[in-house]
Amino acid sequence: MTTLGKLLYIAFLVTLFLITTIWDYFINDNWALLENLFFSFWVASFIFMALLLRSKKGETEKTKNRS
Repeated sequence: MTTLGKLLYIAFLVTLFLITTIWDYFINDNWALLENLFFSFWVASFIFMALLLRSKKGETEKTKNRS
């Protein structure tokens, strides 16, 4: 399994765990928690994409220096 596959699998399990454990908050109309959850996932995905792009940039610089 690739690294991206592992990360997606872990993210799915964490999301499933959070949804099942905090479901009572949504039933009781506490939508601020839901907004914070979506915002934290957005920030985490942005950081993940930034790290992916950064690592690819570093790999291309290493290959240029070798040749």
